[in-house]
Amino acid sequence: MILLKRVEDRDFGSLWAAQSISQVGSQITTVALPLTAVALFDAGPAQMGLLNAAGYLPALLLTLLAGVWIDRSRRRPLLLGADLGRAVAIGLIPVTALAGALGIEGLYLIVLVSGALTVLFDTAYHAYVPTLVPGQNLMRANSRLQFSASLAQLAGPGLGGLLIQVFSAPVALVFDALSFLLSALFLVRIRHREPIPEPGGRRRIRQEIAEGLRATFGNRHVRPVALEAATFNFFGQFIAALYVLYAVHDLGLSAGIIGAIASAAAAGAVLGALAAQPLVRRLGFGPALIATMVVASTPLIAIPLATGPASPIVLAVAYFVEGFGIAVSASQAVTLRQVAVPAAVVGRANAAYRTLSFGVLPLGALAGGLLGDLIGLRPALLAGGIGLALAPVWVLLSPVRHLRTAEDARPREAEASA
Repeated sequence: MILLKRVEDRDFGSLWAAQSISQVGSQITTVALPLTAVALFDAGPAQMGLLNAAGYLPALLLTLLAGVWIDRSRRRPLLLGADLGRAVAIGLIPVTALAGALGIEGLYLIVLVSGALTVLFDTAYHAYVPTLVPGQNLMRANSRLQFSASLAQLAGPGLGGLLIQVFSAPVALVFDALSFLLSALFLVRIRHREPIPEPGGRRRIRQEIAEGLRATFGNRHVRPVALEAATFNFFGQFIAALYVLYAVHDLGLSAGIIGAIASAAAAGAVLGALAAQPLVRRLGFGPALIATMVVASTPLIAIPLATGPASPIVLAVAYFVEGFGIAVSASQAVTLRQVAVPAAVVGRANAAYRTLSFGVLPLGALAGGLLGDLIGLRPALLAGGIGLALAPVWVLLSPVRHLRTAEDARPREAEASA
């Protein structure tokens, strides 16, 4: 039994290392990719919008199909294939750029392919964790994974900026490509072998997608969390579409100060990831989830209220508190999905959840931009902040508030086999 525990710990450690490395690389790309578009093609607002849309589009169009594939397959080979594919895709950018063969259309295509592989990886990854980690340890495992993501968010952009200064934006993307290769190497080290999913009784893809939708939106614990995530992401993107313009034009903040405010959000996320388990133990799973959702949703209402010399401090505190709340509630939300949904359908359920929560991102950005044009930045940001603050109501009015542990949401055997 002790040996088994050591093997489980080592396998999860390999997955944790793989995800941590690729997260840092991806944060480098968040800085280097748009700067590559500007440096090579003098990209304007419309082209930058298309570049962002190319990255978001696969999440909207492919996630449900990816969920079916994941529930029909072993997850680790899919993770490996996605990592290797992303290494090739991202590596093509500096290679073709240095050869003078990269056009803006080619950049869109590469980002689209990389986004599709990321959809596959992220959906399979959340379904894979419960096969490595016993149910009672899922919260701890997800907190560690969230800590790595938060730490990457804190360190990655700064590292990306340094690499761009030293090597140029396209060449900095080499480090993201290498991060995917290193991630794949750690995945190879995992000794646990998943059973081959049962091939019998498979239905049409449309029926399997419908089963994943029912597992998410028919589950009294998962449905409100999914609706909260969609509301939060919609209004979060609503605010994000206006925030930089407001910070620059209305508050007169420099790029350096705006970057420092973003770092405050990442620092809050690191602290939140460390505090997740103690908070859940102290408050109980449901109350801790609701409390941290409220913490994440309310502080950005301060953005349109910030004025004068103190505005950078107000914004930094607001984003720090938001980052803290997101880190705790995100790890809990993932744990809840992994526990509350039957194992046979967890891939499709994760896909349904992510299709809703990620599919609203471009809609929120579009709504924010349109309303900002109609009524001005400050009133539109106030409307977005109010909408964001209402997101936790879905969970507050649900049975989730009564959960003492995540295991309390696990379906009974009769429900799991239905």
